[in-house]
Amino acid sequence: MRMRILNLFYARHNGLTYDQEYFDILRAINQAHAEWVNAQNYFNSVSEPELVDYAIYNMEAARKKYMYMLKQARLRGIEGIQTLQYFNE
Repeated sequence: MRMRILNLFYARHNGLTYDQEYFDILRAINQAHAEWVNAQNYFNSVSEPELVDYAIYNMEAARKKYMYMLKQARLRGIEGIQTLQYFNE
């Protein structure tokens, strides 16, 4: 499963341009979200009691990282993060 950023180049068609920091933040958010989804999938797949604690810890850490990255994007004035979606490929 790969994640794509929809409407990423929308602003370019409307005469706006983005700097490298904008794309770096979007990539970091994209990666953090993928890590969170992977952690959730891992949690759903473990059956060993010893691994459940690790899976919970990993899932919560990934969620907090994703929330932090979203907050950083908002502080920098980046909007449109809700356009992140998953597509099967």
